Amino acid sequence: MPVPNLREKVDHQSVTSPATVLDYRDQTDLDPAPETVVLSYQRAVAEHVRVSTDTTTQPHAGSSWDLHALDDTDGRVAVAEGFGIGAPMTAIVMERLLAHGTERFVVVGHVGSLQPDVRLGSAIVADGAIRDEGTSYHYLPDDEPARATPAVRDQLVDAAERAGEETRVGPTWTTDALYRETAVEIEHYRDEGVLAVDMEAAAVFAIAQFHGVEAGALFTVSDHLTTDGWEAHFDDTAEHLVRLLDVVSETVS
Repeated sequence: MPVPNLREKVDHQSVTSPATVLDYRDQTDLDPAPETVVLSYQRAVAEHVRVSTDTTTQPHAGSSWDLHALDDTDGRVAVAEGFGIGAPMTAIVMERLLAHGTERFVVVGHVGSLQPDVRLGSAIVADGAIRDEGTSYHYLPDDEPARATPAVRDQLVDAAERAGEETRVGPTWTTDALYRETAVEIEHYRDEGVLAVDMEAAAVFAIAQFHGVEAGALFTVSDHLTTDGWEAHFDDTAEHLVRLLDVVSETVS
């Protein structure tokens, strides 16, 4: 069965929209609407933003997640956190923020390396993503690649390298099924030159392409996947993740 079931849907307007929710919640404006939103998935970033960064937390349509505008960017950059992981919830967050006027999204998060020479703690800037999740297919035809915005990609590469991060650029593999990453897939994508596996990039790029806005993704390698097994070091890479957040906020502001 294809995803979506009716492939022609990509040529039609949606009946449902975030604007309806904003109107229902009597919140049609986010003042000021952040130009850039960092999509954050790990606790280390959320704690850094809440404890060590001067921010203004902005209300938004009765949602359960938080949006923190960074004061040193005069509100132009904000961090969204607390909404969990994966493509479907990321899409909801992006759509709400797009309705307010956000023009750029940057993922900052963990990624699992598929390549033996991509070391723990190194940075990966995704220039595109293999679409092995479901959300992107509701935004783009199945034969259209999910790609980062070139200008944002280049900004992230330059910023990471200037910050002294060991940086690689290339595609990631986006999947919905964290615990169904198999040896045959790992071998296939490794041999194709895919750098790492994540759970959101393809959807973020597809949504941005659909709406005509910008998107990028900057990851830190938190674990390694091989055909022999999985080696996780999530807690050991928190410092790298926080540093990447600082790199992004300085670059896109």
